[in-house]
Amino acid sequence: MASLAIDQAFLSTFINANLGLAIAHENLPYTPVTGTPYAELIMLQNDITPWGLSQRNQSDGLFRVILRYPVNTGAIVAKTMADSIFAAFPIGARISYSNVVRATITSQARAPGYAEDGWYKLILSLGYQALLSR
Repeated sequence: MASLAIDQAFLSTFINANLGLAIAHENLPYTPVTGTPYAELIMLQNDITPWGLSQRNQSDGLFRVILRYPVNTGAIVAKTMADSIFAAFPIGARISYSNVVRATITSQARAPGYAEDGWYKLILSLGYQALLSR
């Protein structure tokens, strides 16, 4: 339950940011609409380990957002969206879900964009550290 709560904390925060992007969720069917940008969301979580003698565990990992914009339309709009996503998850921000998890954003990274299968692709990584209820 606790590791799922990390996913839910990030997904609900992303959805509640109302960024105006279609979302391709993990392991759900998604067919891109030609010319319409979208975000693919992926959680990369490390092991969960005890945190001291308290009633908490800890974990860390990455919340990855893959932005896809139509190719040959420039990079500014996609990079502006990347900045909007980073603003929704600022370093030091704490996000939580159902009193089970409290995660702190520890880093933001944007890889160089490139063209792939008709899309301009930007990969964003948001690092986090999380404390989980046992």
